[in-house]
Amino acid sequence: MAIADQIAEFVAETTFDDIPKETVSFVKHLSSKIIAAMLTGSTTLAGVKTADYVKSKKGPEEVGVIGGGFRCQLEDAVFVNGMTSHAAELEDDQFPSATSDITVFPVIFPMAEKLGLTGREIITASALGLEIMNRVGMFPLSFKGYTDLPFYGVIGAAITAGKALKLNPEQLKRAMGIAMGRASGFIVNFGTDAHYIESAGACKEGLLASLFAQKDMTGNPDIEKWLLDLYSGHEHEMDTQRIVQGLGSSDWRVHEIWVKKYPCCFLTHRHIDMMFDILAEHKISYEDIEGVEIDVGPVDYTCNRPQPKDAEDARFSFQHIMAALMLDGDIDSHHFTDEKLSDNRFQDAWPKVSVTNHPGWPAEFMSGVARITVSLINGEKIVKEREQALGGPQFPLAQDQFKDLYSKYTRKVLTTKDMEDTWQIISNLEKVENLQEFLDKIDFPGK
Repeated sequence: MAIADQIAEFVAETTFDDIPKETVSFVKHLSSKIIAAMLTGSTTLAGVKTADYVKSKKGPEEVGVIGGGFRCQLEDAVFVNGMTSHAAELEDDQFPSATSDITVFPVIFPMAEKLGLTGREIITASALGLEIMNRVGMFPLSFKGYTDLPFYGVIGAAITAGKALKLNPEQLKRAMGIAMGRASGFIVNFGTDAHYIESAGACKEGLLASLFAQKDMTGNPDIEKWLLDLYSGHEHEMDTQRIVQGLGSSDWRVHEIWVKKYPCCFLTHRHIDMMFDILAEHKISYEDIEGVEIDVGPVDYTCNRPQPKDAEDARFSFQHIMAALMLDGDIDSHHFTDEKLSDNRFQDAWPKVSVTNHPGWPAEFMSGVARITVSLINGEKIVKEREQALGGPQFPLAQDQFKDLYSKYTRKVLTTKDMEDTWQIISNLEKVENLQEFLDKIDFPGK
């Protein structure tokens, strides 16, 4: 049986009760993270510009936009949500191919409003979208300069939307075929608004793929050929049968997702964790540090940006991120502003940070074992290595840590009461039949 046939049957037949309890819990936690991302992302310049564009169209007011405070057509709401979730730089990704939950949750919540979905239906569609996306997207495309996140994300969006629409297996295959033709995304766009537009586009195109499939429009779901063509030129052969190995067993690939804790490029997070540890363990200050050396692979080296051009570029700059940690002992959204970029303290700190590229490491995201060397004024050198960041599959976050992240990234948008109320709803999502009150709280914060 072809891969698309197996996927389509699995998606169509799987119910909430088929999903392992630990997967249900993890999907709820991920949804809380991305709701927080969309809320805080709605305040970013990229988020505001996107919302302004959609509002200027004066289209049908079908569903609310998370954090937007307005209603618009379904596909536009999905696009804005996709934009804000990424503009916050808080997406959670599978590695070494960076498939992400920001092409799933921005799609399902507006659909939940339009279709009147229950909490169980949201969890089921989201879990399936994440699972299939992670399986199809387990093969890194970064060696070709492609960004896996939107490239594979359009399939995750299509599966999520298709399950919400209750498509049958034949329609799901058509949706996958249509979605594959809309795949796009390039590493060269890191640090620009185009990077966010790519993933927002994946959300919208995946939704449209399923809506077109619902109307019996056709597409070729030959996933094997699509992937083999994409992977041509790679040093290793691709075994596409891995996509369906164990499909439907208790071992869901959803759990391969790493949870992002800081609002900047994920490729810097292993080093951020190590720098936090060094600062805490050795009680050192900015004045004690002579230099910081970062060791990375060829793809992660894209975050070697000694003089970031603007706030978005700074989110992809090891130099700026390490400067924030050295100077403030923290990293948060307020560090990625024009004010910080023009701050003499930060500009003086950037040259302290050097980045060494290891071209022999795999040409994929998060390759090799990350290393950081902090040289002190007194001549001492502190070296740390880390393969996974905290929040990766080897170091999963607990529920209270997810709640801390939800609070941290919603506190500027939601009232304390609404933050607590919405957190409780997300935590018990499978028990919620009518989500309109919840959606109103996150779509129209403060109202």
